Amino acid sequence: MNWKARMPAPVRNMEFAEYATSREERPVLVDCALGTNPLGPPDRVRELIRTGRLPDPGGYPGDDLPFRKALSDSWKGVFSPDEVIIGTGSIGLIISLARTFCTTGAAVLGVTPQFPDGPMHFQLAGASYRQISLTPPGYGLEVSRIAEAMIGDESIIYVDRPHNPTGQVPGLDEMALLAEECRKHGSILIVDEAYGDFLPSGESALNLASPSMVVLRSFSKGRGLAGIRTGYCVVRDEEARRFLRKVAPPFSVSAIAMDMATAALLDMDYARRSREMAREVKARVIDTIERTGGVSVARTHPEVPILLASLVSGRENLYEVLMEQGIRTEPGTCFTGLGPESVRLRIPAPEQLEIFGALWIKATEKGKVSRM
Repeated sequence: MNWKARMPAPVRNMEFAEYATSREERPVLVDCALGTNPLGPPDRVRELIRTGRLPDPGGYPGDDLPFRKALSDSWKGVFSPDEVIIGTGSIGLIISLARTFCTTGAAVLGVTPQFPDGPMHFQLAGASYRQISLTPPGYGLEVSRIAEAMIGDESIIYVDRPHNPTGQVPGLDEMALLAEECRKHGSILIVDEAYGDFLPSGESALNLASPSMVVLRSFSKGRGLAGIRTGYCVVRDEEARRFLRKVAPPFSVSAIAMDMATAALLDMDYARRSREMAREVKARVIDTIERTGGVSVARTHPEVPILLASLVSGRENLYEVLMEQGIRTEPGTCFTGLGPESVRLRIPAPEQLEIFGALWIKATEKGKVSRM
């Protein structure tokens, strides 16, 4: 008997795909991989850094209540500070949720393709993961299919909204019906809104205030602060919050990160500018893809900065075809249910649109992308 035999079997046996950015050493001319905001940090955060008005890093972070109040205030009281739990981005919160609500024998239901870290950590905690396959080429996410697939023994239903990798957004009415099904069955509905800041606040599932729902939010995407690794979840059920607080690590968000995140909340115009930028840039990216042919774009929302692109025919490695021209994306092989013929593409910065278009055309003109 050795340490490998005594460790949890899911940790020992599970395989996972690394993010492209963790292993790509070739020159990158246009980065369309990880889900950052092409606008960069908000002006208020830049000013905070420039003036050096940041807390002393020598001590531990203080009480996070002021930050939770700032979050509640920014949402005009849609949720209370007591309902907020903060963590190291949405991934850190997913890990805490998995450790809290998943164990050997627990069941989780989701879709495929889907943000891979959720399913991975639920399974690492011992749960089984059942996925509903979305149908190509549109990969339409119909929430009613999730409700119909529930058999009543699920601990968690996991939905990323906006959906990753396609960028589509199921309607709030659909989410409300799914939340009610979860309430009936005693299941928790986790709604991962990591890209939610690219939507108007009125479109967030936070507005549903369902006791069966946990909503995750992140400062990495729409808030332009991926480097501070800060996120939060809103948990309406008091008992669920109590259990989650037992598991969530203390001091998980630094004082510097909380100050930067609070400054970002005060930059009221940044979210609007981000949505406008995403809408304009995404429309031009999709136009470029459709004009060159050979690649389809799955169903998507015009303001969410990610999309799923797939070869219309053939099995070439689309990631490699694009990377040869300097366009870095996330390979489809990072997502269950997708293959090398697909990539998730995050829109480039506005100033890189011209070079993106030229490189995309060059990649497809080399004859490596099959056409109908």
